[in-house]
Amino acid sequence: MKALLRLFAATAMLVVVSGPAVPISAPVGQVLKATQTVRASGNAGARVLSKNSDVFFMDRISTNATGVGEFEFADGTKLAVGPSASVVVDSFVLKNNSSFKKLGLSAAKGTFRWISGRSASSAYQIRTPYGTMGVRGTAFDVTVRNGRVYVALISGSAKFCTGSSCQTLNRTCDYIVADGRNLSKPEPISSAFTKRAMAAEIFPYLANPNRLSSRFRIGGGNCLSRIAAVGKGNVREAAAADAEPGAEPDPPGAEPDPEPPTGKCGGNCGNGKGQGGGNGNDDEGGGNDP
Repeated sequence: MKALLRLFAATAMLVVVSGPAVPISAPVGQVLKATQTVRASGNAGARVLSKNSDVFFMDRISTNATGVGEFEFADGTKLAVGPSASVVVDSFVLKNNSSFKKLGLSAAKGTFRWISGRSASSAYQIRTPYGTMGVRGTAFDVTVRNGRVYVALISGSAKFCTGSSCQTLNRTCDYIVADGRNLSKPEPISSAFTKRAMAAEIFPYLANPNRLSSRFRIGGGNCLSRIAAVGKGNVREAAAADAEPGAEPDPPGAEPDPEPPTGKCGGNCGNGKGQGGGNGNDDEGGGNDP
């Protein structure tokens, strides 16, 4: 990244015309890891990405069924993109060599993990087909599939809005579901899923952090620990089994689903004000912090 930052310092990055920022040709980020096959297409042309490849404004990053990409932007923001995914770096205004005034992504499909960097929280915005998210010192996982978006909080907080309806995630291992019309209330992952396999399909990085490089494995590692590996499904899973093949369960809170539980978490919570969760006396969330 040092070479990238020197390039930022030496290159004229933006020309501002009547407000909007118009990029010239410098990269906004760099590939840390790319497992076959990760591609980019945009103003910089179509290309296969590999370690140390540059990422540019308006690049569409896509992966095939086995592709996994890990990226770092100039402010230290990290993005991991899973198989069969598509995201676009569609908003970019550089503040200085190490932070952004604006950095935005549009996620069309697939799973990705976001870890905020050094820029102000107001600089970041993530768009999905079913709503928009603002972040505050945040790490989270997002999956877009079959007409819904699922967002799980790992740390910090995030506000997700679809139309005029908004929900704020501020507890580790809470998640929401949106389909563009309905938006669920935040709910612990461990209370919404009774079969671990289904939760793992929606949130693969929470189920298996080892799919990611060590710098992407932050907190949230125990979010799925209270879910049985096998067993009879809950109401949502049973409804999904009766639906057409490939259909997703209804978002939590949608009829005829029951109301979300009122407890603070679905795991073995503590009683204090810690940030992690399940095994300490000073915890609130669903993680595994001391």
